[in-house]
Amino acid sequence: MFEIKGDLLNSVLMEGIKESVFIVKVINDLDFVYVYLNRAAMEKTGLTKTVIGQSIRDVYAAERADFLIEHYKKVVISLESVTYEDSSTSLLGEMYYSEITLSPLFDDSNKCTHIVALVHDVTEKKWGEFELKSYWDSLLESKQRYRSLYEFNEDAIFSINRNGQIIKGNAAVKDVTGYQANSLTDSNFISLVVVENINTTMESFNRAVEGKNQHINIAITNKSGNRVEVIAKFTPTIVNGEVVGIYWILKDVTEQLMILKMYQESEQRFRIIAENSQDLITMLDEKGKIIYVSPSYKTVLGFNKEEYIGKYFFHNIHLEHKDKLWESILQSIKNEKSWKLQVLNKHKTKGWIWCELCGTPVFDNQSQFIHMVCVTRDIHMQKEYELKLKHIAFHDSLTNLPNRRLFKEKLTHTLNECKKNKMGLAVILMDIDHFKCINDEMGHDIGDEVLVEFSKRVSNCLQNDQIIARLGGDEFTVLLPNRQSKKEVAAIAEQIQKSMDEPWNINNHEFKITTSMGIAIIFDEYPTESSILKTADLALYEAKRAGRNTYRIK
Repeated sequence: MFEIKGDLLNSVLMEGIKESVFIVKVINDLDFVYVYLNRAAMEKTGLTKTVIGQSIRDVYAAERADFLIEHYKKVVISLESVTYEDSSTSLLGEMYYSEITLSPLFDDSNKCTHIVALVHDVTEKKWGEFELKSYWDSLLESKQRYRSLYEFNEDAIFSINRNGQIIKGNAAVKDVTGYQANSLTDSNFISLVVVENINTTMESFNRAVEGKNQHINIAITNKSGNRVEVIAKFTPTIVNGEVVGIYWILKDVTEQLMILKMYQESEQRFRIIAENSQDLITMLDEKGKIIYVSPSYKTVLGFNKEEYIGKYFFHNIHLEHKDKLWESILQSIKNEKSWKLQVLNKHKTKGWIWCELCGTPVFDNQSQFIHMVCVTRDIHMQKEYELKLKHIAFHDSLTNLPNRRLFKEKLTHTLNECKKNKMGLAVILMDIDHFKCINDEMGHDIGDEVLVEFSKRVSNCLQNDQIIARLGGDEFTVLLPNRQSKKEVAAIAEQIQKSMDEPWNINNHEFKITTSMGIAIIFDEYPTESSILKTADLALYEAKRAGRNTYRIK
């Protein structure tokens, strides 16, 4: 399989190249399997690394897959690069256009084994072409249609000459300025502009006289003396390459600015809430970049909030959770639903800590995505508590060894692995000889100390892949995976016996402790877990009948 070799090369392809890059493997000249895509490709398509190893037909619907495969086949047949245009719709409903270049990669026999797809974004170019076509189409409209657009436009439209004098205006002039259009004829347009905007407006007018479209936000004074906020456009009228006049278009945005002010006040209230919250509040743009963080980042994660602005939200998330987080964000925007995820977040001094993220996408009145609001809560203590509870559920409280429940799970897993890899395993079932006498004569406290010491001595005889568990009372079991001979297992049993021969001194009491062991070994046939334990139990019974302090293998 094709591989991206070298950390530097991989970093350049993944993060350094802003264009989308895909690499596919050619399968029998008929199908193509993804082996690589960079970060830009994932952001622009919504795909994730989960597509690696999947064919184009696995990833896309039939019609889309056929379209792509047709172009990839051209590369395989011609053994040359192929360029074609494509279009797609983003998660926000916008149309994007691209120019894709497919380049073949060859092996030593000059056979095309992989194809590199470089996707160049030509959206702006396309939009420019569409706008130019639209402009020429409008010039070909009939005079009557042009007059209709002029007269009935909701925006005020003035025709002014190169000296700034108003020649005429449409009906909407009265709605915006309060003046009848004919009453302003021959006056200078600048007389309508508020004093503080005169210089800026004149600069834009002069550029329009030079043939450049202008677009500025200013205010005018209406007939009643009130201030009206407008968007002012200067559009030069050009005949035979010469500017002969200017269209001055005024759009009343007073109401919109009032709404914006209300929004800003609402945003200010949000900031007050966010800055006094103990949870982390983060706002993301459509690319997953952070545009706002609450001051609580310093308290919870130890970082100043300024260290996050402009970075991707997942920059401080553990690698194993990044793909899932990005997928959650994309699906949330696409489906307009909130999401929740538990991840490991980087703390400045404590390392990785568990946090719970809750994200909610925010849309405008036209269902266009504005930003994502994420609330992050430190759940590290909760996670540690859950782990402690899990440990308690699966471990013996006295010896801290795995209990019967955990041992059976590990036995099941080990048995499945041995079946798959054709390996042997052994189970040792053991107990302490005459342990009841110790409890009866010395008391249960001493008995407990003996059990703890016994578990330590057996554990010291085992390697990392070998497991000892306490099943209950003085009954213990050992799991020995990947064992191929009786001699090897017998050596471990004898080492355990030898460890028992070491002196026992507990609370100034001397003991002679021995153990009996029953061993079940599996080589070729793989019975059930219960059958293995039953076989070991029978072997233990035989060891006890033989006088204890010994082992038997079945």
